[in-house]
Amino acid sequence: MTQQPELVSDSAALRIDDLVRSLSPALLAYFARRVVPQEDAADCLSETLLVLWRRRADLPKNEDDRRAWAYGVARRVLLAQRRGGARQAMLAARIRDELRTTPIAADVQDGPAIKALSRLKERDRELVGMVVWDGLSVSEAGAALGLRPDAARARYSRARRRLRAALNRRNESL
Repeated sequence: MTQQPELVSDSAALRIDDLVRSLSPALLAYFARRVVPQEDAADCLSETLLVLWRRRADLPKNEDDRRAWAYGVARRVLLAQRRGGARQAMLAARIRDELRTTPIAADVQDGPAIKALSRLKERDRELVGMVVWDGLSVSEAGAALGLRPDAARARYSRARRRLRAALNRRNESL
C-alpha cells in the first residue's frame, strides 16, 4: 500500500504560509542590507523559506516567537552564506596563486596550433584539449562530453586529421 503524501493544508503549513507572506519583504531587506553582492539576498531568502518550510513542525505557536524564530533561521542562513563565500574566496586565491606559479605549456602558447584548433567545432576542440592538455584518455574525455567511447575515438581521429591538415597548409604557405 502506498503512503499518502503529507497534506499541505495542515495547521502548521497554514501558519508557515501566513508567516512567509508577512515576513518575506522584511527578510529580503534583512539580507539586502547584509549580503554582498546584494543580488545574493534573494538566494538567501529562498534558502530561508526552504528551511522554514522544512521545519514547519517546529513553528512556535506565539506570533512574536514565530517572528524571532524566522529571523533566527535567517541569521543562520546568512552565516552559512558568509562561510561559503569565504571558502570560495580562499579557493579562488589558492587557484590564482597556483596559476601564477604553474608555467603554461608551450603548446598552449603556440600561435599556429591555437589558430588551427580554433577552426574546429567547439565539441571537437574540447575533446582534443582534454586529451592533449589535460591528460585524459579519449574514452574519459568522451565520457566527460557525453559521448560513447567509439564516438569519441572517431571524433578525436577526425579532429586530429583536420588539425594536421591545417598545420600542414600553414607550413606550406611559409
